[in-house]
Amino acid sequence: MLFGSAMRIGEVIKLKISDLLYSNGELKSTFTIPASYTKTDKARLAFILVKTHRKALEAWLEEMADGRAWSTGKEEYRGLNKDKPVFPTRRGKVWKSLNFQTKKYKNKYGEELTTEVCSSMQNLISGIFKDSGLHGGSTHSGRRFLATMLDSLDVDLEIIQGILGHSDPEMTLSYIDVNFDRIKTAFDKSFSGIVLPDFGEQLINNPRNGLNKE
Repeated sequence: MLFGSAMRIGEVIKLKISDLLYSNGELKSTFTIPASYTKTDKARLAFILVKTHRKALEAWLEEMADGRAWSTGKEEYRGLNKDKPVFPTRRGKVWKSLNFQTKKYKNKYGEELTTEVCSSMQNLISGIFKDSGLHGGSTHSGRRFLATMLDSLDVDLEIIQGILGHSDPEMTLSYIDVNFDRIKTAFDKSFSGIVLPDFGEQLINNPRNGLNKE
C-alpha cells in the first residue's frame, strides 16, 4: 500500500475491509481514502492496479479469512467484518486493531499541528527494509519511490501531485529524487540542434583587429 497506492502509513492502518473490498468480496482497483484517514483532512482517490500489489493483498486477505479474523459467518466481504481494519495485529488466534499515538509537528508556515502515528507498524516497516539490506528505508519511502519512478516515466507533475494528495506542487517536487543522467540527457537534447559560430574566423575577419588571413 505504501509503494503501490502511495499511502502514508497512518492511512494504511486506518483502512477498513469495506474500503478495499466490494460487498461481493471483489478487490477494488480504485478506492477513496476518506478525509478522516489523511494528514491533510482531504479525501483522495487511490489505486490498486499493479499485479504484484493485487496478488499480495489477495494473499493477505486469504490469510485473514483462514485465520477467522473479524469473522462474521456471512458471505459478504469474504466473511470479514467490513468495519474492521485490513491490517490488524495478531497474537496467537486473537486479532486486534493497532494502537495510535499522538505526535506534534510544524508545517512549512511554522504552525504546530498534530497527527496520529503507529510506532509498532513504523518499526516493523523499518525492520523489513533493514533485513532486506535497504538501510535508511522508512514508511515514507514508498511515496518517494513512486513519485520518482513516475517522474522518470515523464508522467506530468500534476498527475503525480494528485496521486500523492499534495495541494502544493512544490511539495511533490521535494519527493522526486534528482536523476543527473536524465538532466544531462535533457540538456544534450535541448542543445543538440544548436551550431555555435566559429569565433576564431570572426576574430580574423574583423578589420578593427588589424588581422587578416595572410
